[in-house]
Amino acid sequence: MARQITKLVIKTMLVTLLSIVGLAVVFFLILSLTAPAAMARLTLDLGMYTQSAWFSSLQYADGKGDIENIELAMNCSSLAGDEEGVAEYGAAFIADERFPEYAAAREAEEAGKYSEVYTQFVYGRVGVAHYRIGQKAEGLELTLSVNRTSFDEYNAVTDLINEVILAGDTAFGGEILTSLSELRSAATVAAEDEENLNAAIENLTIFTT
Repeated sequence: MARQITKLVIKTMLVTLLSIVGLAVVFFLILSLTAPAAMARLTLDLGMYTQSAWFSSLQYADGKGDIENIELAMNCSSLAGDEEGVAEYGAAFIADERFPEYAAAREAEEAGKYSEVYTQFVYGRVGVAHYRIGQKAEGLELTLSVNRTSFDEYNAVTDLINEVILAGDTAFGGEILTSLSELRSAATVAAEDEENLNAAIENLTIFTT
């Protein structure tokens, strides 16, 4: 008799537990579909960066969110070490027609705080992500695209150069060197930035020799 009661208690506990788990899953699915922004914040607070990136991108893709949603997706992917996510979400962030205005506002707020302005930081981070997942040409083209008329001391190209040097990738360093040499020959970079461009070329020359 005691054994039967024990089995009944255990069975009841298991059924209850499964019911609770089932309800939690249903609640999670409903919340995921109806309130991705809330789920993005929740998973971010829990340190679930990959999940937060996904929910943020879902909110953005549904047209319910602001540009900050895709920015958060990119940043969370970076925190999670998901370079493919950084490349994907970063590309969407940059392609958003609101990006120039948003980046300019960020740069105005951060004036004097950082060596690298926000636009260059984003292009550099996404360019490095492309490099890390093997899309080297895409990474170089992206970082060069915002540095053909100006070349600050700290910019997206130098971010990529630093990554390549750390990786010991002399072959690709040579490709960047060729592109920067062509940029110098084109004489499109502002005169006040030529010294920075020459310094980058010199560093790459030393690295690849």
